[in-house]
Amino acid sequence: MRDELQVKLGKAVGVRISKCVGVALLLSLAVTPGGCNRSGSQQGAARNKPPAFERDLASVQRNNFQKVYVISRPDGGTLDADDKAFLKTNMPIETTMRILTDEDRRLIVGTNFDFKPEHFDALNKRFRIEDYTGR
Repeated sequence: MRDELQVKLGKAVGVRISKCVGVALLLSLAVTPGGCNRSGSQQGAARNKPPAFERDLASVQRNNFQKVYVISRPDGGTLDADDKAFLKTNMPIETTMRILTDEDRRLIVGTNFDFKPEHFDALNKRFRIEDYTGR
């Protein structure tokens, strides 16, 4: 009887080991290069990501401002501390939304009123102003 019990236990252990080996084999196939490729999907998502300027412009446009302006330096350079101080001094205080974007090369402005001619005159002396309203 004891020998019979050992044989039955031996078969049961053998079946369990076989199942474990089978599961391990399936798991190893799931993580091979042909299986799940997460890094490729992340790279694909990064390639489809729009540039920062387009994302920021869309966020301003979603707010339904009456006017949307993009202000930049004529040479395309970054807006330095002097430029930012000039903009702060010469832009209407009622300007609703300002986003510095494109690696500090452009300022997107959303507002619900027209800039006065004196604001445009002061800003045009130093910057290029593009009207993106309705684009």
